[in-house]
Amino acid sequence: MLTSLNCDCGAAVSLPPDASARSLRCPSCRRVLALTADGVAIASTPITADRPVKCPICQTAMTAGEECVTCPDCDQLHHRDCWSEMGGCGSYGCAQAPALDKGESAATPMTAWGDKKQCPACGEEIKAIALRCRYCHTEFDSVDPMSRDDLRRQSSKVNQRDGMKRIVVGLFVTSLLACVAPLTAILSAAYVIPKRAEIAKCGPIYIILGWTSLGLSVFYSILMALFILAEST
Repeated sequence: MLTSLNCDCGAAVSLPPDASARSLRCPSCRRVLALTADGVAIASTPITADRPVKCPICQTAMTAGEECVTCPDCDQLHHRDCWSEMGGCGSYGCAQAPALDKGESAATPMTAWGDKKQCPACGEEIKAIALRCRYCHTEFDSVDPMSRDDLRRQSSKVNQRDGMKRIVVGLFVTSLLACVAPLTAILSAAYVIPKRAEIAKCGPIYIILGWTSLGLSVFYSILMALFILAEST
């Protein structure tokens, strides 16, 4: 059984221990991942023109530009988001359909087929377990219903994370310039060390860039100090 896979953006994504949990996002690019029952990522099926075929989960037709996936067992087209939210194929009897706990099925209806919530951005009704609004394409960090204030806080976190990525990349680029190494070392130490946990949430590449910028700038600073000492003697 696979324990991780690589997203199209190159990030390694750890799979949940429960094989039935097939609704997850890439922590780096936030792209919804569609997995088979064996934990294998399903490649997107490009839709270049509107198709009369309806997604068996949301019962809406495929439109050009939407990310869709094809079930590897029954060849049924699905919206990628629907597959991920449902946890598998929406065709009855398909081997890729999500397994149901018979003890809970009578008491707990399948929310993918009925329950609704309101999108805090556009106000339209969407599926209760949707991670993205099908109307305005706003993405959510959780399937829990959100208010406009919750959405603003989420957007603020996303903007803060994007800003952190730009700063880390800037520090790394600056660390390649030996002439400003002492200043870069101070800035990197002041930023990377206290914010290392937050930077790690941006993806492994950014925490690597952060520590690399600190290491390079310290290394160049030491070389500069040794050079100055050698010149003065």
